[in-house]
Amino acid sequence: MDPAYMKKKIVDLTDDELISLGFLGENVAPEVKSIVETAKASPDLLGFITCFVVDCIRCNHQPSSPALSEAETLYLELSNDSESHTVVAPDLISKYEKNFWYHGLSDNPPELMWRSDLETNPFPIPPPGTSFSKIPAKTAHGVFNTPLNNVWHTVAPQILASMKARGLKYSTLNTARFWTGEDGKDETRGPIVVWIAVRPNTTNAGAVRDATPEILHILDDAQVTGVVVEWYEGLVVRL
Repeated sequence: MDPAYMKKKIVDLTDDELISLGFLGENVAPEVKSIVETAKASPDLLGFITCFVVDCIRCNHQPSSPALSEAETLYLELSNDSESHTVVAPDLISKYEKNFWYHGLSDNPPELMWRSDLETNPFPIPPPGTSFSKIPAKTAHGVFNTPLNNVWHTVAPQILASMKARGLKYSTLNTARFWTGEDGKDETRGPIVVWIAVRPNTTNAGAVRDATPEILHILDDAQVTGVVVEWYEGLVVRL
């Protein structure tokens, strides 16, 4: 509020001034509107009420904003930071993509380490001011009735052997297909993904990037093409 109005009395102000101050008009808390209208109607009794008093009442009756989730807070931080959209060593992808590539898979989705289609399938940067709810969300689906299904029993052991030879410690080796859509609408089906989780704090983005061509070569030899290899850190607890 303009400090010049703080000591002014409500009865001395016009309706237009009261509206401009947010004391009258649409979307004004009923408690605020009531005290203002009562003061104007009974100046002899309530003529002493100042703008400061009414402003205090208004602040006490403003609806509180819902608490932001950890993901929403991170999104606000990264979407407004241009540096988060650039690649910073030792990472090979941007901080924004690392955190939001798997947005929607769960309340706490994994962070992307590397993917083989990084250059051919760039991750879109949202325009400034884009709502968190508008970020395209992914859902994970199984892979069925594809050439990969027919040879998975053969190529999977070869992929595991390739990783072992490079000293990569894996948690899971899966296949998946991610569908992407906004607010659950207009979903786009992504390519088949060989989805690999490595044990946390055992390797880095450079190592999994260097291991990727050999995995793609294994798939090519099995006449399987168009597959993307994606890496993330994850730990699977077996009961």
